[in-house]
Amino acid sequence: MFSHYRPIKTTGRQTRILALLLFAFPATEPLLGQLGGLSSLSQPAAKNPENPDPLGRDTPYGCVVGFLKAAELDDYNRAVEYLDMKPSPQALERARQLRAVLNAIRGAGLDALSRTPEGDLGDDLPPTRERVGIVASDTGTLDLFLDRVRRNDTPPIWLFSSKTLHDIPAAFEEVEPGFEAYIPQNLRDIRILSIPAYRWLGAILGIGLVLVLASLGTRILFPLVRRLVRRLTLEQDDLWLNALRKPFWLILVSLGFRALAEISPTALGRQFCIKVSAVMAVFAVTWMVVRLSDIVAHRAANRLTNAGAASKLAVLSLFHRLFKIAAATAGGVVVIYAGGGDVTAILAGVGLGGIVIALAAQKTLENLFGGVALISDEPIRVGDFCRFEGKVGIVEDIGLRSARVRTLDRTILSIPNGQLSTMTLENFTLRDKFLFHHKIDLRYETTPDQMRCILIQIRELLRSHPKVDQQDARVRLIAFGASAFTLEVFTYLLLVEHQHFLETQEELLLTILDIVVAAGGGLAFPSTTMYMARDKPQDLAAVEQAADRLRQRGGQVLPVAAGDLNGAS
Repeated sequence: MFSHYRPIKTTGRQTRILALLLFAFPATEPLLGQLGGLSSLSQPAAKNPENPDPLGRDTPYGCVVGFLKAAELDDYNRAVEYLDMKPSPQALERARQLRAVLNAIRGAGLDALSRTPEGDLGDDLPPTRERVGIVASDTGTLDLFLDRVRRNDTPPIWLFSSKTLHDIPAAFEEVEPGFEAYIPQNLRDIRILSIPAYRWLGAILGIGLVLVLASLGTRILFPLVRRLVRRLTLEQDDLWLNALRKPFWLILVSLGFRALAEISPTALGRQFCIKVSAVMAVFAVTWMVVRLSDIVAHRAANRLTNAGAASKLAVLSLFHRLFKIAAATAGGVVVIYAGGGDVTAILAGVGLGGIVIALAAQKTLENLFGGVALISDEPIRVGDFCRFEGKVGIVEDIGLRSARVRTLDRTILSIPNGQLSTMTLENFTLRDKFLFHHKIDLRYETTPDQMRCILIQIRELLRSHPKVDQQDARVRLIAFGASAFTLEVFTYLLLVEHQHFLETQEELLLTILDIVVAAGGGLAFPSTTMYMARDKPQDLAAVEQAADRLRQRGGQVLPVAAGDLNGAS
């Protein structure tokens, strides 16, 4: 709403000249009004769906803006339609005076006016009255009211109240003539697209002056930004600094348009410049935030590379992109809101669209978050040799959707990240040492002294080798096998590279073989020993003795159960 501000009292020749030069965008408002409301000031307000008023007087906002547009076009016959007065020469004069008073109020906030047919029901006024603002003068204050009236059988409309129009001449007396009084008559009479020529000239000069001052301000203030950017990026060149130059310049341009709003001689002009300034400022700040995020992401990428965590660059790139998309989306919504648009439907659509996308792309999102988890937790890394539920291979790439593995058959295995994040993985590359565990079978011809000599020498071998973990090393005779003595050699080799492990294992096994051979022993082969002998003749005396024992028992059968054994004599 219009706030408590005093009317403009323009004094001084320099002030008038400055107002003429910086009077930029108000020149375009009558044209925008003629084009049917292409500006943010003429966005559609809530109308009566049954029988809308053709002049937009259904709402307080539509009444005030419609009056100002008609007055700026010097169409006072139409402007009178917004007054609660009968058409007459006196009504035309009241319209001219009301225009001058409204244009003289600083800080006019047209967007604060209600856009609903009922008006603002939360104020302390009757439902049929709406306060537009308060004008302060030397003699007191003047309330500007709208009244909701009904003419004949038409729906109710909002009009400037008769009480306000009765007090307007007193307020008009305190408003000094605007700069238009100092404009040559020919510039006021010449019109281009229904707009006076002097307004086009003022718009061109005002825009040009804002652009020049913004460029000068960028050159003056940017050296102060250079030191901050170099400290942030740790780089001495101006590559990133130049990336911030245009957003910084646009911020200054938006401030320039805000200054134009302060000195604009019309209420529509001030409102239009405020909206343009707000839209440009939001766009410039969003642009600046996106460029600063590029600098932060670049710095973080350098840190990850130096720390040897290059695999996390994909996650950093993903979050950087998501942040820029979120910043651009938020900036777009704020721009629409700053321009006077209704963002409620947009936010509802974004929320509903997000739910639909989440349901439709459930598997894709599962793989996406699975990839983020894999890259963040690092259970596997590019170049690792792993086992994936029966498949063995080297990880060649971890993307945001799937991981690619080069198998031992030299084929490419693609595993979705959603499955990869839940399956059991065995990473051979991440082990800190290798298991050396072998069982050696020696021939049964090996004597105890040979066995002791072999055990002692193998233990000395493990104890003296620099790559053997002495804490868990052991060499023991553990079994008399079916065809050989079994020795167990158990230890860990302090190696991390598989190739080095194979070399050291080969060295130890060959040395153990030398020890066995030097002791006169040998490795056993799986074998079976067969003993051959002639059958002896049957001992007839023993047969006869068995028969006698049986006869002595009276022909009883030999007991089988345990009870029978205990009871036998």
